[in-house]
Amino acid sequence: MESLLTLSDADYRAIDLILRLAVALIGGVALLLGLSTMCVGRQLRFPVILASVALGTAAWFESGISRAWQGAFELAGAAYCVTGLPLASEERIIAWAFGLPAIFLCFGLIQLDLRSKFFRNLCWSVLGLALLGPFFNYLFLLGFLSCVTQLRGLVIPASCESSTVCTAANRIALLGMTVGILLTEAGHLHLLPLGKTTDSILVRGELIRSISDILALALPGAALLACILNLSQKEAQNP
Repeated sequence: MESLLTLSDADYRAIDLILRLAVALIGGVALLLGLSTMCVGRQLRFPVILASVALGTAAWFESGISRAWQGAFELAGAAYCVTGLPLASEERIIAWAFGLPAIFLCFGLIQLDLRSKFFRNLCWSVLGLALLGPFFNYLFLLGFLSCVTQLRGLVIPASCESSTVCTAANRIALLGMTVGILLTEAGHLHLLPLGKTTDSILVRGELIRSISDILALALPGAALLACILNLSQKEAQNP
């Protein structure tokens, strides 16, 4: 009979810490976006509120992952033993379904011409990413690539008059999302060195997924905030 899965105190606390950190960073960015509504112009308020609500919702589901992790293990002597309760992996999928499409849409709302075909295509791509992405992995990847395609002009601007801050924010957001998705996909395809034992695979896998959450949600959210504040400052200087 195989022994129950156990984790060392250090492994358990490391994952508990990174999960809490992911919740704190995503929730903190959502809060800052919400507070920034007091210092941005009327035209920028809707994207700010949308991003704040979406990332706040993502942080709520991320907190469910942390609570599930705490319930899945209990202290037994010097180690943590499984309790039999499942880990809430589906809540991470829902968090991404709220956060990523909203961030893409907000970048489009504040920088694209709302009457252009790029913005219309972005809206359809975002809708598909949010509704179908959680159920079909290949559609999620296609939706992500489609959103990137519609926003490519923001990452590599044709005009030298483009804001340096916003261009850098666009690139940082895209880089964070891309790295987060690549790490997640590499884990699904067993391309990462997660170890050979069950406990090492679980611990390293959860660590990588939490880092992916921070890169794909918190970092782009912070970049969006920087871009919005920069645009608001320009509006104030040139009314």
